[in-house]
Amino acid sequence: MPRAVRPSYGRRFAKYYDEIYHELVDYEGDVEFLERVFRRFRGKPKTILDLGCGTGNHDFPLARRGYEVVGVDQSREMLALARKKTIPVGQPPRFIRARMHSFRLRQTFDAAICMFGAFDYLLSPQEVTGCLRRVHAHLVPRGLFVYEYWQTSGVRPGIQSWIDRIGAGREIIRLSESHFDPRKSQLVMDFRFLVLQGRKVLDRFSERHVVRTYTRPQMGRLLRETGFDRTGEFAVTPKRKRFRRVTPSAFRIMAVARTK
Repeated sequence: MPRAVRPSYGRRFAKYYDEIYHELVDYEGDVEFLERVFRRFRGKPKTILDLGCGTGNHDFPLARRGYEVVGVDQSREMLALARKKTIPVGQPPRFIRARMHSFRLRQTFDAAICMFGAFDYLLSPQEVTGCLRRVHAHLVPRGLFVYEYWQTSGVRPGIQSWIDRIGAGREIIRLSESHFDPRKSQLVMDFRFLVLQGRKVLDRFSERHVVRTYTRPQMGRLLRETGFDRTGEFAVTPKRKRFRRVTPSAFRIMAVARTK
């Protein structure tokens, strides 16, 4: 049985994270889309808070574009990898270890982001509202929160898939299988990893990740209860971010909320 991990990635998954996802997620494209969102709804912010920042793959492109970025994550392993990265010019991101639903920083921000489904790792109502309230407390008046959540009606349970990455003298294979619990609105994803060097097995392990899904009315109520106005929602994919209309079949939704 895979080991349950919530909401942080396990140590061994973190080790291979960038190799697995560098082709799956268009980080530069994400940042370009974020800038379009900022222009449409606020103008250009100067300071950005990134929740569930992982290894900083959104933070470094933002920093290179001149933003002051602070990344928050609870995974020591992911943050250790983020801190090893550098940028040729500009101010590097600052990384802080904290939980998304209870962090307390000594500054406010023009905008906050939470990318690639990190928000969905908050499972309990207390964690979800706690996160939204902490974000609200750390934003300036009329500040923006741009985040991705997964829509319940877009879930396709029972999907099996695999990813194969070759590089750095090794091959990484990730097998995944998911099932959905409609009573809890939870998607359970089982991952199995195999790391090879030729015919030699370097590493093998399993993890179970559990995330929460939402209906759009549910998300609207959560935002209102925590002091936000919902200003936009768009259907997105890991590789493509556009201002596309959300339909019931859309799975990933990029939401834009503003502090009241």
